[in-house]
Amino acid sequence: MIGYRRGVAQRALPTGPDQSGRFLPWVFALLVYVAGLGGVGLIVLDDTLRASEHALATTLTLQVPADSSNARLETVLALLRQTPGIVSVHLLEPAQTARLLEPWFGPSVPLDELPVPRLIDLRTDPDGRADLGSLRRQLASVVPDARLDDHRPWPRGMRAAARRIEGILAACITVALLLIAVSAVFAVRTALMGDRSVVELLHMLGAADSDIARGFAIRSLRLGLLGGVIGAVAALLTIVALSGAGSIVQLPAPIAANGVADWRVWAALTGAALAAGLIAMASARVAVLRRLAGMP
Repeated sequence: MIGYRRGVAQRALPTGPDQSGRFLPWVFALLVYVAGLGGVGLIVLDDTLRASEHALATTLTLQVPADSSNARLETVLALLRQTPGIVSVHLLEPAQTARLLEPWFGPSVPLDELPVPRLIDLRTDPDGRADLGSLRRQLASVVPDARLDDHRPWPRGMRAAARRIEGILAACITVALLLIAVSAVFAVRTALMGDRSVVELLHMLGAADSDIARGFAIRSLRLGLLGGVIGAVAALLTIVALSGAGSIVQLPAPIAANGVADWRVWAALTGAALAAGLIAMASARVAVLRRLAGMP
C-alpha cells in the first residue's frame, strides 16, 4: 500500500516542464558562472601571492653610487660572490638600468647624463642563510654610500591586500550559492501555488510528505545540474579566452602558465556545478516540506 501511494504521488506530482523550468537553468548558470570564476580567482590569487612572496624573499638589490671606480665595483662583486647565502650576482648594464627607469622619466630624458647608480641584482638562498647585517658592514667598508635593498618586508603589505581581495571573492561565491537556494525556493513555491489543488489532494489521501517533496527535489536537482553545467562551461570558455592575460602581465603563479590544464580549475568549476544541483535540491525539498507541514 505504501509503495502504491508513493507511485501514485510520483506520477501525480506537477513536476513536468513549466515556466520556471525554462528560465531557472539560466539563473543557475549565471550564478555558477560567478561562483566558478570566483573560485578560480581565489586559486590564482593564492598562487600569485605565494610565488611573489618567494621571489621577493630571495631577491636583493644593491645600488652602487655612479661615481664609484671600476676597481671598487669589482671589489664589491667579488665580495658578493664570496658571501655565503648569495647564489647569484648580476650587474645590470647601463642600458638595462635605463629601460627600468624609462617608465618614470620617459624616453626623452638622457639617463646617461644623470648620476644613475649601478644596480646589482642578487639572488639569495631560500633557506635564508645570508647574513645581511654583516654584508652591509662589509659593503660599507668598500663603498660607504652603497645601499642594499631588502624586499622581504613587502610581502606583508601584499598579503594584507590579497586577503581583502580573497574576502571579496569569497563573499561573491557565498552570495551566488545563497541566490541559488533562494531561486530554487521561489521556483518551488511558484509551482506549489500553480498546482496547489493536486498537492493538497495527495496530502489528504495520505501520501507521505517526503514522497511529495522528492519529486520537486529531483526536478530541482536536474535543473540545477543543467544550469551548473552551462555556467561551468561558460566560465571555462572565459578562462580560455583570458589565458593569454597571465603571460601579458607576467604573473608568476603556476596557474597562469597551466591555464585550463590545472586540475584545480576543473575541480572548482565541477564543484560549483555540483553545488548548484545539490543546493537547489535541498532547498526545494525543505521548502516543500515546510509548506506541507502547514497544510491540514
